[in-house]
Parts: sequence; structure tokens; C-alpha cells
Amino acid sequence: MKRFSIASEGYNIDEVNRFIDIVIKRLEKEHNDNLLSQRKISSLEEELKREKEKKHGSDDRISEAILAAQSASDRMRTLAREEAKMIVEEARNNANSIVHEALLTAEKTEMEANLLRKNVTVYKDRIKNIIKAQLELADELDKYDLSK
Repeated sequence: MKRFSIASEGYNIDEVNRFIDIVIKRLEKEHNDNLLSQRKISSLEEELKREKEKKHGSDDRISEAILAAQSASDRMRTLAREEAKMIVEEARNNANSIVHEALLTAEKTEMEANLLRKNVTVYKDRIKNIIKAQLELADELDKYDLSK
């Protein structure tokens, strides 16, 4: 399973994007290969059809060739679908893992932020109490006549 490095606010976006680009390119290649194979198969089937029309005496061989081509086509399609499913499943698993880890990181960050807010509130209350005590002390000093 692909692992990504963690950046300041989650996963490294460039790494994730590069990985997604690789998956997309693989899927596009498989899709293009499948289309090319289907075109070749269609071309071969058309060629076989023309040959069959030309040579009625070799119907059995042509039928066998068509069946073999269809069988090969079916196998290629099945293999391409299976590989595409595996690629999509791997991408899905990686995406789920990324989301899970991002949620855990977000939860941890939220807890840290709440702790910082609490500490700031406590610190502000302490500062206010110190200032209040100093003001009370200054008020007490005003009560004494220092000019005597």
C-alpha cells in the first residue's frame, strides 16, 4: 500500500496528486489497450467474415477461427476488467487510508488547539488576578499619608 509523507496540514498534496496521476495513467493505458484489442478483434472478425463469404468450403475452419478469436477476446476483456478492478480497489484502499489518517491528524490537532485555548484562558485569568492584586495594593498605599 502506498504511504505518503505528512505535511503541515495533512498529507503532501503533490505526492498524493502524483500517485493519483499514476493510477489514472495506468487506467487510461489499460483502457486504451482494451480498445486497441477490441479493434483488432473486430478487424479480425471482419476479415474472417469476408474470408468465410469467399470460401464457403472452409466454413468449419473459419468458424473455429472466429470462435478462437472470440474466446481470446473474452479472455482479454476479462483480464483487463480484473486488472482495472484491482487498480481501482488499491486506489480506493489508499484513499480510505489517507482519509482515516487525515481524520486522526485533524482530531489530534483539534485536541491540541483546545488545550492551547484552555491554557491561554488560564494564563489570562492569572494575569488579571495579578493586575487586580497590584491595583488593590496601590489602593492600600493611597490610604497611608506619606507626607508626615
